[in-house]
Amino acid sequence: MNNLKSIFITGAAGGMGRSTAKLFLNKNWFVGCYDNNKENLLELEDELGNENIIYEVLDVTNKENFQECVNNFSSKSGGKLDILFNNAGITQGGFFDEIPYETHMEIININIIGVINGIYSASNLLKNTSNSLCITTSSSSGIMGMEMIASYSASKHAVKGLTESLSSEFQRFNSRAADILPGVIDTPMISQEIRENLPKDGIWRLISSDEIAKTVWNAYNSDKIHWYVPKELEDLEKEVAKNPLNAREILKTSGPLSND
Repeated sequence: MNNLKSIFITGAAGGMGRSTAKLFLNKNWFVGCYDNNKENLLELEDELGNENIIYEVLDVTNKENFQECVNNFSSKSGGKLDILFNNAGITQGGFFDEIPYETHMEIININIIGVINGIYSASNLLKNTSNSLCITTSSSSGIMGMEMIASYSASKHAVKGLTESLSSEFQRFNSRAADILPGVIDTPMISQEIRENLPKDGIWRLISSDEIAKTVWNAYNSDKIHWYVPKELEDLEKEVAKNPLNAREILKTSGPLSND
């Protein structure tokens, strides 16, 4: 058992999760790294070592597997959890009707059911830790649904709504809920085709995954619910509330998946 603050990260073996694990380990936190990719976890272990950090293979869609990982984490963190970072997620581009049904279900199961499994499994640890934070990766497509990623957009809207509900509910045991709504983050999820068409600056510029790690850190020290990366995405949120049809046209012509 240790007395360090602790963070449990899903999707920790790559991209945003990997950057977050590095940052919090450097800040002397106890870090739990969880991913379904064993090979990438082993690479992460080679890089970060074994002091104040653990690694476990986790299928977030498997509730029993999730609970087992939470229990193992709890035995090493002293029954505490300062941050639960629900970061694991997948996407698949294409027209809704041309994507296999099984792929739609996989997106929903990982991006929504996986998040619910995590929060439910870790809720007792969050309750047992004063000022704990449950933070989840949503998306800019959780601001307004984007074409070619319909089920992914739906899953990220669900995350956003769940976060808003829990931010109120969790007040009763001195815990908080927040989400991150990233734009285009430099992770393996961004295809080469998309990368080649991204602008060099502006709202849809490519942003380092390190910025997400910094956002998780800032969120722990704040009561803010929604975190936009980059911050200009909040302007899109305002446009959606004011004129959703206009916002849709803006996305069609200048969004990250547009051809312009």
